[in-house]
Amino acid sequence: MLISRTLRLFLDSIGRREEYEFYLKKFQAEQSVCFALVAPDTAAVEQSGDLMTFDLQFLLRLELTPLMVLAGLDATRNAHELSAYGDYEVLADLAPDAPESTWRERLKHAYARERIPILLLPETELGDAVEALTPRIAKRIHLLRVQGMLRATDEEKIFYHYTHRVNPHVLAERDRPAVQLGERWLRHDPSLHISVASPLHLLQEMFTVRGMGSIIRPGSTLEHHTSLEAIDVNRLALLMREAFGKALRDPESLRAASDIYLETRYRGAVVLESHPAGKYLSKFAVGTEARGEGLAQELWQEACAPQPALFWRSRSNNPINQWYERHAGGHHREGDWTLFWKGVRPEQLPEIIRYALERPGDFVEAPQTSNPMST
Repeated sequence: MLISRTLRLFLDSIGRREEYEFYLKKFQAEQSVCFALVAPDTAAVEQSGDLMTFDLQFLLRLELTPLMVLAGLDATRNAHELSAYGDYEVLADLAPDAPESTWRERLKHAYARERIPILLLPETELGDAVEALTPRIAKRIHLLRVQGMLRATDEEKIFYHYTHRVNPHVLAERDRPAVQLGERWLRHDPSLHISVASPLHLLQEMFTVRGMGSIIRPGSTLEHHTSLEAIDVNRLALLMREAFGKALRDPESLRAASDIYLETRYRGAVVLESHPAGKYLSKFAVGTEARGEGLAQELWQEACAPQPALFWRSRSNNPINQWYERHAGGHHREGDWTLFWKGVRPEQLPEIIRYALERPGDFVEAPQTSNPMST
């Protein structure tokens, strides 16, 4: 779609253009009956109903189609309160298990009139309601609450909570009910996208790489290889092309790797090479379909964080550099490159900077696509 100047100016206030354009294209390409289920708690409706309504109407203008799900004892009251802030339409007599064609027709009618549809289920618990709607009607769920994202016991923000991997945090007790809901829905369908955020940050959570909420997900299965013997080199090369927007000059160059950490479905990979100063991070790649799911963080925690000494380079205009700065001990910009390192001894810095700058390009030079999750 063509984004009007007004919409673009507002999106520019949310995040980087290359990030929101990537997510907008990704969301619009999805084939679900509706874009996302939005489930606010009562406090979110009472305190932020006006802002929530503005954001949902903005999604409609982007041709993204939300469905407000209000379930449980406060559902009717919440629907009445929201109606004071904008144009909503309660989908009366529409059951979660209605035929998909019926759902599409009813939603299309509401969206054509620029109304935000509400599925009102006062006699159903939220857990049951969402389970009945997913994945047939939607595969994205946004839980909105005043306290926002999940927190650890030390009050640190949790950006990703895994249900089938060891977490690097201890979840605060007050957040267990939200996580238990997420765990239930992921048992129902592991492919669901489940986010917990504040209504103040809904759009930032949707349209920026770092996000402003917590993602609850099963976690990926990662393999550690010390050679290419058990790896499909062609699939790995295709992942690199997808992630970097250009092809490797020579896929056989991957044989220089000392360690390869690979998501089992070839959706992401980290390639490390040995160097006297530590490990050189040669490739950090996440496929387009996996971006925003937390795979990059998993790969970092598994492959990069444990390294005593690590260094790498990234194009200076790469939007992921802010993320790298948070994980690095230092960085140095020179020409088109920014060099990052952690754990490298000070006397070795000139050596690794020279090594990284003089290293030949790994890819066939071509117009680079916008890519917020690769180096």
